[in-house]
Amino acid sequence: MTNAETELTPFPWHRKCPYQPPEEYAQLRPETPIAKVGLRTGREAYVVTSYEHVRKLLTEPNASSDRGHEGFPYYIDIPPQFRTEGSFIGWDPPKHTVYRRMAAVSGEFTKQRVRAMLPRIEQIVDERIDAMLEQGGPIDLVTALALPVPLTIVCEILGIPHQDHDYLHDRTDKLFGGKSSAEVRMAAITELNGYLAGLLEKKLKEPGEDLISRIVVRFHEAGLYDSRELVNLVRLLLNGGHETSAAMIAIGAMTLLEHPDQLEKLKNDWSLAPNAVEELLRYLTPGDLASSRVALADIDAGPVTIKEGEGMIICGGAANRDPETFPEPDKFDIERPNARNHVAFGYGVHHCIGAEIARVELTVVLTKLFQRIPNLRLAKPWNELQYKDGAVMYGVYEMPVTW
Repeated sequence: MTNAETELTPFPWHRKCPYQPPEEYAQLRPETPIAKVGLRTGREAYVVTSYEHVRKLLTEPNASSDRGHEGFPYYIDIPPQFRTEGSFIGWDPPKHTVYRRMAAVSGEFTKQRVRAMLPRIEQIVDERIDAMLEQGGPIDLVTALALPVPLTIVCEILGIPHQDHDYLHDRTDKLFGGKSSAEVRMAAITELNGYLAGLLEKKLKEPGEDLISRIVVRFHEAGLYDSRELVNLVRLLLNGGHETSAAMIAIGAMTLLEHPDQLEKLKNDWSLAPNAVEELLRYLTPGDLASSRVALADIDAGPVTIKEGEGMIICGGAANRDPETFPEPDKFDIERPNARNHVAFGYGVHHCIGAEIARVELTVVLTKLFQRIPNLRLAKPWNELQYKDGAVMYGVYEMPVTW
């Protein structure tokens, strides 16, 4: 099936509601769960929309994450450097395995380590809510809470000075923004790489007690130190450590506000918070477009054979709304029994390395936010807000709230 035959606008499609994935997903999934569509770049790729096929292709050895491959399906205009400035998210085993293991050298990403970080996470969240209450509403939840909390946490883990946080977010926002031109993205990645290269050299000479120091020292001792590859690795950890969580905090709070029955249920039983976070991840899936692949050989994908060199865009948001796996998928239910089966963090060897940190951040933020400001409400209707349609990470640019 081609784009012309289905009369679909070029991919990526836009959400008409912040909670619902593009309606084209639901149109394709029952009969054409793997459909070839046109991209805005002028190329074609397969869009995968069923839960079964998403999980299968995310574990398919010949479905490569190699961003440098000619057939890799970029759906936005990118600078050529995007194809060469990748990290382990864009590598395949065995290189991916080595670098991912080395990046997790200090165990920052294990459940045990995340539990140990809980008091500091709670302190950061409380400080931001204190500032919100002191200023009073209306206030932008994105800049007041959603962005600074995960950015502060990941920068503290990595060992990035606090005074550089705004500079780094500005560059990553341009890097992933759906409205950024290829030239803007090129400038952002060049500036960000330059900053990180200098920071890595400093950490190598004067290592501290942070993750970047441990990474550079371990790679150096193993004879694997390569400034360019380590810059890309740290940039991945930085971007992944705050962009997704920032998006989820804002639109997660919005979803609860727009589903008052579920919010009331949560307020009556805070033990539901962890499962509510899983349901929000399933329901919203902000990184819907982050899992793309290219075929290294012909792949028998069931309904179609994906030929060598053809691209695949694996739509986690569509899989997370598959009624075959999640009954009444468009219903937001914080008590959904299988909510944790979502693929919002990916699946297989590229499952998000920071998933546990993200879960804890979201649980702490949303719990404390509605405990401390129980009468929180949107100060502007959701349909008047500006959303990050077409961006790698879906979200909202700003979200005024009051109480």
